[in-house]
This record gives sequence, structure tokens and C-alpha cells, in this order.
Amino acid sequence: MSDALFDAGSSSIFWFALAIILVLAIVGYVLARRANAHLTPVGDGAKVVQDWVPTGRIDFAGPSMDASNADTPASFYLQAEDIRLLISFSGIERKEIRWRKATLKEAKRVVFTFHQQMAKAPAGNADNATITAPPSDGGGAENIIKIRN
Repeated sequence: MSDALFDAGSSSIFWFALAIILVLAIVGYVLARRANAHLTPVGDGAKVVQDWVPTGRIDFAGPSMDASNADTPASFYLQAEDIRLLISFSGIERKEIRWRKATLKEAKRVVFTFHQQMAKAPAGNADNATITAPPSDGGGAENIIKIRN
């Protein structure tokens, strides 16, 4: 048996075939990883019932949300909330929530709603304005933005 392995190891055809098998294995591995790269990881064998959907809830975020820094100028960005529904391996439904940076369309909707409400509000109420925006296309919750100057 050892003579057969020694003869195969000294043959150039054996090494060539081994190299081809190795290259095919690496290419197959890379292609399999790319095919699964677009899937959203859920872990625990959970099944996605409904993928990420915007709820319509929005919030501002920035470097410091500390009340003592409320009058300090800073760069803030608009966040939007998304949810997705999963069913775990055991059959229990689970809702996941994530906050992401808002899109330009969502930000424009907030500004448009703000300007509509400011046009309706009397001049004396400009200091404490409360704005109720229509729900987004994907959610049924109302958006409430409170502006305090």
C-alpha cells in the first residue's frame, strides 16, 4: 500500500489533480459565502416572517443628549425606527426593533410637516410647538415631534 501512495505522490498528474480539486473547493466556498451574504442574519434558527419595515417613528440623535448641553450647537441627525417579525425555532413570535439613520425622503417629510404646522400655529406658540405627522406608508403609528426653543 505504501508503494502505491509513494508512486501516486511522485506522479505529476496526482499533484495537478489535487491542485484542481483545491481550487474548485476554494471557488465553491467563496461562491457559497457570497450567496448567503445578502441574507439578513437572524441566528437561533429563526425564520423571518416580515423583513424590516419602517414604523414611522422618528427621533433626533447627536453627540450628547445631556440636558446640560441643550443650548450648545451640535450636529444632529434624524433616526427612523424599523421592525421585523421572526418566528424562532421553538415557534415563538419575536419582534426586533432597530434605529437607523433616516433617508432624505423621511427627513423632507419631517421638514414639510414642520413648516405646515408652523404656518397654522399663531405667532405666540412658536416657542413650544407640537407637530403631529401622518403615519408612514409602512406603519400605523403617529409621529410626534416636540420642538422647544
